[in-house]
Amino acid sequence: MTDPKKHNVNDEFDDEIMDEVNRIFANHPHEYIAKLEEIGFIYHDDDVDHEEQEEAGARPLNVNQEYLVSFFHGDIPLSEKTVDIFLEERRGNNPNFPLIRKYFKQANRHLLSMLLYGLHRYPVSVELLSDLAFFHETKNILGTLIGRYTAACELQQNLEVFSELALDFFYATLPDGYDALHALKEKYPLGTDKRVTIDFLIEMENSRDSDAGKDVQF
Repeated sequence: MTDPKKHNVNDEFDDEIMDEVNRIFANHPHEYIAKLEEIGFIYHDDDVDHEEQEEAGARPLNVNQEYLVSFFHGDIPLSEKTVDIFLEERRGNNPNFPLIRKYFKQANRHLLSMLLYGLHRYPVSVELLSDLAFFHETKNILGTLIGRYTAACELQQNLEVFSELALDFFYATLPDGYDALHALKEKYPLGTDKRVTIDFLIEMENSRDSDAGKDVQF
């Protein structure tokens, strides 16, 4: 059995807290979080963007990263060295993703110029094309993205890598309503190895869509 005296004390304590909380909301509508924390409450924001927090606190951890940050800020001119350093950092064992990622999300113009310069040197680079697609998520560069992927598919003669590029192209532009696989299909005549590959990828995607439709139950 609950001790009536103890129950009453708790009720009074709870009432005092609620009165204080109500007073804070009434008197401090724009700073209620700080005032609630002053009386012992701990504020938890379930909508915190943890990536954004990481990016805000990210700092260069080596000379290469310091160089890239200076470049992104416009303090260093674009050169082959810039691309080489970027790729070296990208391929490192512990890439500083939060540091570089924030410049993608800012649609940094120097970063875009570096990616395009890099693709001029390495037009079939899966890494640079993937990064260009990531940049596109922040700033619409659909025409540029289509042009670079199309050129890469044209130049790539290794059918396995070509297949990978074509699928990356498809998924990178699909949200924009562009069907890269059908666009590529129009480029390659029947019977050619690339056309066979594209036809197979289209069949595979159609089969996947069909299977997904079967899983939907009403």
